[in-house]
Order: sequence, then C-alpha cells, then structure tokens
Amino acid sequence: PQRIYASQVFFSEYVSEEAEGVAGLEEVPRLSGEAVRVARRYSRYGKLAVVNAGVGGAGFRLCTRCGWAEAAPPTRPGRRSHRQRSHTNPRTGRPCHGTIETYHLGHEFITDVLELRFTGPLAPADDRDLWLSTLYALLEGASEALGIARDDLDGTLYPYRVGSPPALVLFDNVPGGAGHVRCIAQALPRVVQAAWERVARCECGEETSCYECLRNFYNQHVHDRLRRGRARDLLGVLIERPR
Repeated sequence: PQRIYASQVFFSEYVSEEAEGVAGLEEVPRLSGEAVRVARRYSRYGKLAVVNAGVGGAGFRLCTRCGWAEAAPPTRPGRRSHRQRSHTNPRTGRPCHGTIETYHLGHEFITDVLELRFTGPLAPADDRDLWLSTLYALLEGASEALGIARDDLDGTLYPYRVGSPPALVLFDNVPGGAGHVRCIAQALPRVVQAAWERVARCECGEETSCYECLRNFYNQHVHDRLRRGRARDLLGVLIERPR
C-alpha cells in the first residue's frame, strides 16, 4: 500500500510510575539561572501514542467487515464526500459490501523518555514556535555530540499545565528503548552546547530554518514553525553565550 507520512507522536503518561520508581524532576544547575531554569526527568517507562490522521487530517476509510482501507480524500468546503459502495476484499480478492467508517489510525508503545521543563522570565508559556525549535535543536545536538543516529531519536511537546511552557519530551525511537535519552540526560550540558553551535553556525534566515539546522523528513508538518534564531537565543542563555 501507498505510504503516507502524516504521523505525529504524543506523550501519554508514565507507566506504573510508583511501582517502577520513576524519578522526580531534578534541576540541572549547570544550565539554570535567574532567566531560565531547567529541570529533567528520565524514565524507562514512558508511554507514547503515534497517530496518523491521513491527508489533510481527513483520516482513513476502513471497512469494518474485511479490513480494506484507503486514505480518505480531503473534503472541500461545500462539496459532499462520496462513499464507495463496494470494494475488493484484500484477503479473498472478491467484492465486499461491508460498512465503511472513517478513522484516525494509531498505536501506543513504551520506551525511554527524557522530560525537560523550562521555567523563568525567558521561558514563555505560549510560544510554540520557540519550543518546537528548541526541541529539534536539542535532538540534532544530541545526535552530533553523542554519536547517536538521528533516526533513533525523536521528540514531542507535552502541555502538562495551563499557563506553563510545554515540557520537551525526548524519546528513543524504538519500542522498549535503547538507552539513548539516558545518555542525553547524563550529558545534557554537552548536548545543549552542540545544539547551540548547530543553530548558531547555520547560514539560513533567523526566522526560518533548513535541513542544515532544524529540518528533516520527519518534522515536515512543522517546518513553517521552526525558527533557528529563536532556538539559538534560548540555548545561548543556557550556556551564557552571546548572540
């Protein structure tokens, strides 16, 4: 079947937090100051949900009888969507007249996660562009500084409380985890330094980004929100670097 890249990953919860001994948040003194304070929490038991909403968020048309499915075409304003009355059963090759419903598809998995929280005067609560840019800068910096394959890491934002900046959740991009984000937690100042260098040395515009700094195939759904200069300035505060 045709592959459609429209998946997004969301942090759900820590699994059996008390039983598994998930550590609480701890401040990172080398990265914290009056302007911004950084706290981290590592766990081997982070539950994440992967959701694919289809093209334009239109979902997938799925036969509840035989399992036949296709990406639903985005509907235009004022235009009715025509539902296919028959289709071919993918198992038997024969016509099927089962009921077709529209769904967003997804699954959950458990892996290693590193949660980072930022507080302070220079940590705005409502600047999603800043936090997305910082998230992907840290992922790129971790890959470069620690020699981790970029495809083995990913991240997402987690709005844990109204009026606070979203948490940055970095995770191992394999079910069960591989210990990568644990290495990041242990070498966080080094990772922040590498992240700052990546966005500081790039020659693209400060209010945009490119494949040399923040962009990649997997974050294309937020390419228009990634701002190299915003991530550089915040990371520069953490390591006390000038602009």
